[in-house]
Amino acid sequence: MRSFLLSLYLLFPFYHACTKKQHVMKKLFTKFFGVLLVAGILLNSCDTGITYPPVSELPTGEYHPGQFVWHDLASPNPQASMAFYKNVFGWEFETLGSSENAYYVIKNNGKPIGGIFKLAAKYGTVSEWIASISVTDVDAAVTLNEAKGGKTIFKKAFFKGRGETAMVQDPQGAFIAFLRAEGGDPGFDSFEENAWLWNELWTTDTEGSLDYYRGLFGFNEKSILGSKAPYYVFEKDGTKYFGLMGNPVEGARSAWMPYIRVGDVDAATKKAVDAGAHVMMEPNKDVRKGSVAVLLDPWGAQFTIQAWPIK
Repeated sequence: MRSFLLSLYLLFPFYHACTKKQHVMKKLFTKFFGVLLVAGILLNSCDTGITYPPVSELPTGEYHPGQFVWHDLASPNPQASMAFYKNVFGWEFETLGSSENAYYVIKNNGKPIGGIFKLAAKYGTVSEWIASISVTDVDAAVTLNEAKGGKTIFKKAFFKGRGETAMVQDPQGAFIAFLRAEGGDPGFDSFEENAWLWNELWTTDTEGSLDYYRGLFGFNEKSILGSKAPYYVFEKDGTKYFGLMGNPVEGARSAWMPYIRVGDVDAATKKAVDAGAHVMMEPNKDVRKGSVAVLLDPWGAQFTIQAWPIK
C-alpha cells in the first residue's frame, strides 16, 4: 500500500523553490506555541462533556502505529477559518459544545476529517495545524519522547469518542499529538479529493529526527534517490507512513507539513489566494509537473495542496 507515494518525492524541489518566500516561511516556522497556549486549548476541551467524532467512520479494531489519523487547527478566529476552508475545499462544519469551548468538526463530503479549536486572544493570532499520530501506548510514547529530550505539552487524557491522547513537542521542536483511538484507526486506501493525502516533517535536525521516529515506531526509513535534497520516507512492511526532510528555512523551528489532495492545483491555489492565503510556493511546471503548491492560510497555518494522481 502507498507504494505510489515514492514517485511523489522524486526530484523534490522545496529547498530551491521555497527560498523565494523565505521571509514568509520564516514567520511561519519560527512561531512558537507555548506550553500554556496548547494546554489551555486542550484542557478546556476536556471539560466540556463533548463526544468527539472517531477517527474512523466505522470501527475497524485495527491499529497502525505511525499512521496520521486526525488533524486539528488551532485558530484565533474559527468562524473566519471555517469560511476560508469552505471556500477553498468545500468543507462543511459541525459545532460541538458552545462558547469558548466549542469544537468545530471538519467534514469532507459528510465525513469527519478534522477539527478546529478556538485560540484565545492572549496567545496570539497565528494558527497551526496539529496532527495526531497513532501509537500503541500513549504513556510509553510520552515517556520515550521525554527520554529523548522532547517536552510534554499536554499529559494523557481521555476524549470521549476519540480515545486517549497527549500533546508533545518532539526533541527537534515539532508539535504532534499521540493518539490511541477508540474503535481503531482508519484504513490506508482512501485518498479522497479535498482530504488529507500525506504528512512530512520539516526538521532542523535530520539525523536526530530520523533516529527519534525510527525508535518511536520501529520503522526503517528509505532515502529517495534522485531527489534534489535529501528526502526520507518512513515505511514498515511495504507501507509508507510519512516523509521527512531538512527544513528549507534557515533559523526556523521544526514543524509538520500536512498535504491535502485536490483535483486541480491551479484552481485550488486561486481559490486560496482569493480567500486571503499567502503562497509560499506556487505551482511550477518544473516541480512535479505543476501539481503542487505550498500555502499559508490567512492566519499562518501551513499546508500543501497536491493534485493526485500526477498526470
